Amino acid sequence: MLVRETQSHSILHTVDPGRIVPRKGALLATALAVVLATAARDAGAQCTEQQFQNYTGTTQNGCPCFAQNEQAGSVFTLPANQYPIEILKVGIAWSSVFGGTGQSVEEAVHIYAGGLPNPGAPIFSLVGPVLTDGFFNEFNLEALPGEITIASGPFTVALEFFNANAGNPFAASVVSDGNGCQVGKNVVYANGWNDACALGVTGDWVFYVKYRSLAVTGSANPVRTVFSNPPMSTTSCDTVYVVNNGCDDLNITSVTGCGSAPFSVDTTPTASTVPPGGSTPILVCVTPTGATEDSCVVTVNSNASNSPFTFKVVLDVTATGVEAPALDGFTIEGVVPNPFNPSTNVRFTLPRALPVTAEVWSVTGAKVRTLANGSNLGAGEHSLRWDGRNTNGDRVASGVYMFRVSTPLGQRVARMVLVQ
Repeated sequence: MLVRETQSHSILHTVDPGRIVPRKGALLATALAVVLATAARDAGAQCTEQQFQNYTGTTQNGCPCFAQNEQAGSVFTLPANQYPIEILKVGIAWSSVFGGTGQSVEEAVHIYAGGLPNPGAPIFSLVGPVLTDGFFNEFNLEALPGEITIASGPFTVALEFFNANAGNPFAASVVSDGNGCQVGKNVVYANGWNDACALGVTGDWVFYVKYRSLAVTGSANPVRTVFSNPPMSTTSCDTVYVVNNGCDDLNITSVTGCGSAPFSVDTTPTASTVPPGGSTPILVCVTPTGATEDSCVVTVNSNASNSPFTFKVVLDVTATGVEAPALDGFTIEGVVPNPFNPSTNVRFTLPRALPVTAEVWSVTGAKVRTLANGSNLGAGEHSLRWDGRNTNGDRVASGVYMFRVSTPLGQRVARMVLVQ
């Protein structure tokens, strides 16, 4: 036993302060209720640490029913949009019938990349875990970044016993919740893998995992850029932002399309890395030479789960060499004051009643604020005020910002300089 103690990862072990009262004592739900509440609170924070548990009840039943090298464990299946994931922590409820047996060193905590009928070989094993009787025992695996990743569900977390406890009410063992056994979610390894429910276990094993989603999804903003009657034989450009909506780096491998006249696209974002929540700009341009309408599609290839994703560029020309009358009145008249502090007004005109979306963007491609979201505005001049704050109401840093106003006729952009 002393030799096995030296193999244990004691620095990775913590004990939950919510004690599990043994079955012989009063049934105390506090510890399980705390963990249930924690899981609910963290469920919306997709890119940060989240908790997922196998159990639903708040009573605890110890199971002194295992021989040496047998295993008990839980099968976890997360929502598909969470994968791939990195396992950060594993929690196991551990208790004897009478309590107070102190600590024991067991064989290992195993993580498998599969479920029943056979989860396969372990992808990770924590050898010599130390478990304390009457407590949630949490093993922190964050010290092993990137080593424990699961590409898709289900996966299994199991405890392999070193100390036999079958028939011994004074020996600590794994705990079930006494709330009914869910088929396919609880396993026992004894002469092969078995569904614990089929062996007569009446509840779910009280195991949980804490994990971080590594899912990466990308998008283009806007997904459709229209150049309406731009000047002939002159290059007009606009910016489309590739946005990382996921939880890990978005790695762009190629940007293709819109590479022939009258279109051109800046492919320099190729091989660039966009952090979670960030974006990178792609400059798209058009150089019309005649009254020919045209369009093209830009394809962005990356490591995103929804790759490839696309956006469209449209050339809308109604007259050769002359801007259409409808567009003559769609202009940004000015930004006053500019530079500004603390606020400024952007004045623009519409040739007729149109739905208008107006946004403030940083030069790095992050959307700062939406000032109008599809609002129907009449013909004539309009003014929108920006107070230098973001969507959360916080004042933003000094710098250059872009005001973009979009209508079915196209888009117009103005630069604004905030000086704090």
